[in-house]
Amino acid sequence: MDIGSLLFSLPALIVSVISFYFSVKSWRESNRPIVTVRVTAANGGEEGTPLNLVVENTGSRPAKNIRLTVDNEELEELLAEQVDEIWRKHITRCFSERAIIPILGNGKSVSNTFGWLSGNSKSAWRGEVRFNVQISYKDLDGRKYEHTNPLLVADDTGFAGGFWDSKKKA
Repeated sequence: MDIGSLLFSLPALIVSVISFYFSVKSWRESNRPIVTVRVTAANGGEEGTPLNLVVENTGSRPAKNIRLTVDNEELEELLAEQVDEIWRKHITRCFSERAIIPILGNGKSVSNTFGWLSGNSKSAWRGEVRFNVQISYKDLDGRKYEHTNPLLVADDTGFAGGFWDSKKKA
């Protein structure tokens, strides 16, 4: 092998290795679980708007051992003072170690009761509040992912509080 062909082959090899690295990195970023959390309004509720906490996997692979954590002191400050202990436990349990979601398939979601909002003093929350939820999970190969998701505790029917009623009355 002469020096000219070596000088031509070496840069081609370097470009190939770099290209392979970025292909693998791109594949991993696009083929992974992406877990998000949001609050939705449930149907029903004569005295207020019942809420659910929804955990969704919008990625292309299943997620496992999903854990949601919050600052417990901040959460306690956001809950209404008059909320009873049963509802307080329903809400805070969403962020406990016992509430780890073992597996969540891609395109799937799970939910849990998350209190209610009401115009009177019976609301579980101090109005429409925002706080951050830390989400940690793994993919099936054991790679770990962690990120923070802002959470708005509000009726999600209209993102700014207004919406047209889609039900036609006869």
